[in-house]
Amino acid sequence: MIFDEYLLGHWTNRSQAQSNPHKVAQTEVIWAKEGDWYTSLNFYRVDGPHKPYRNKKHKIEIVSDNYVIMQNYRLDGSRHEECDMHFRFESEHWSGKLDSDKCRGEKGYRVVSEIYLYGEKLLSRDKGLNQQGKMVWGSEEMYKFVRI
Repeated sequence: MIFDEYLLGHWTNRSQAQSNPHKVAQTEVIWAKEGDWYTSLNFYRVDGPHKPYRNKKHKIEIVSDNYVIMQNYRLDGSRHEECDMHFRFESEHWSGKLDSDKCRGEKGYRVVSEIYLYGEKLLSRDKGLNQQGKMVWGSEEMYKFVRI
């Protein structure tokens, strides 16, 4: 499936983080496929993959050649339906966003997330908002990853 070619791999934002270390944390993301499951492992480079700040499971529902739903699951296999991401292929890249404003993180903050997949480049922005809409974690900055 073409979506896999854009998503799967080991990604780093090393160049972006080194050029602006006071604003951008150096992070890595590993997207892998294990049978019917996709896994995502996000970690700070300094902590390494054994101390991730996010570790999730996913299933892909192919709606059409240019529309994919990434179903989100917790590690215990329970569904996290309100955090599904919808991806559309737009001429040269996949554009993904959360389906609703109901996605909540572990501490109850509303999660806002978007991903753009270009094959050898991945752009991502995640943030958590409190009830007043103020950002309490994450970044307004788009994180710029390249495949390792």
